[in-house]
Amino acid sequence: MTVHAHKLLNQLRVQPMTKSELHQWAIAEFGEGVEFRTCSREGFDFDAMIQFFLERQKVVVAGEVMRINEVNVCSH
Repeated sequence: MTVHAHKLLNQLRVQPMTKSELHQWAIAEFGEGVEFRTCSREGFDFDAMIQFFLERQKVVVAGEVMRINEVNVCSH
């Protein structure tokens, strides 16, 4: 199964959470071993997707809690 990255970002928009909490949510929602894709790339595992978000400042971390950075997230 391949899931668009916006599913993770939308969850963080609704409920900021730690990386571990988001990972557990993703497993419950999509199953183990799910791959993520963006608008232009695919083949991300969960950790690579989070790293992508951080590098592009799509999420910010305060303490251990990740929050969406609205100014860097496209709205389609």
